[in-house]
Amino acid sequence: MDVNVLEANPSYREIEEIQDEIKKQFKNFKKFDIISDPPFNHQLDKKKPINKHSPLGISSLPTEKLQEECVILEANLPNLILVRAYENRTDLMRAVIIGPPKTPYYHALFFFDILFPSNYPTCPPKLFCQSQGLDLNHPSLQPDGKLFLSLLETGECWDPNQSTFSKDAIIFTSEAIVRTLERPPRDFADFVAGHFRQRAHAILMNYKEHMDESKGMMQLLSRVLEAAGAYCKHHLSQAILEKVSMEERSTNYGIFSRFLLKRRTWQIR
Repeated sequence: MDVNVLEANPSYREIEEIQDEIKKQFKNFKKFDIISDPPFNHQLDKKKPINKHSPLGISSLPTEKLQEECVILEANLPNLILVRAYENRTDLMRAVIIGPPKTPYYHALFFFDILFPSNYPTCPPKLFCQSQGLDLNHPSLQPDGKLFLSLLETGECWDPNQSTFSKDAIIFTSEAIVRTLERPPRDFADFVAGHFRQRAHAILMNYKEHMDESKGMMQLLSRVLEAAGAYCKHHLSQAILEKVSMEERSTNYGIFSRFLLKRRTWQIR
């Protein structure tokens, strides 16, 4: 198709604007940052405001110790981890870990809510894993999302030889990607969109390598990744493309319009 015809199409310009905005926000997203208040849905928030006038407030927390560690975190966070701390709740943090290479969870994002007890560092922090409604099926995770720090306590190390690219693991990772894009945790929406847009090609290639793309997940992955500004239709088979085309013609509510609506919803939250 003629490039001039594409550029004259309002939908094409809308796609470019979304891509530029996502790229800009993702590029400016800091690995570590301190913002004013924690999200309302922080899973370990006891709903007690932290202030110097409260007997259970900031004066009872090891503020200086946490501030020292925040400085260390800002300078030394691994590339696969990003953290948000909160000025008005020094006892809370939210972190995301990117699924590491050579595992079936590569590219997926795993979010953790963190609570530092008043007697920290004598006692370790508590962690809650946001599983997006999926069964993580890991011995260190309780069914309610709380995390045992057994790996830290025992010194046990990750063994890449025990990681297998089973179909169940690939499906789990794909479902986690879809759900994270549909409902990105607050304070990380810009990172989520940019991260998956940047890795869309690798995610789809990995899925095609291990799975049957006729099962529907390939189409679903492509839809949510395109909503994040990636172009994915070239990964789909002709049969799936025809099905997608029919579905898009049956509605006047395109995928990028839905993405814009979602961005407004994220900003409201």
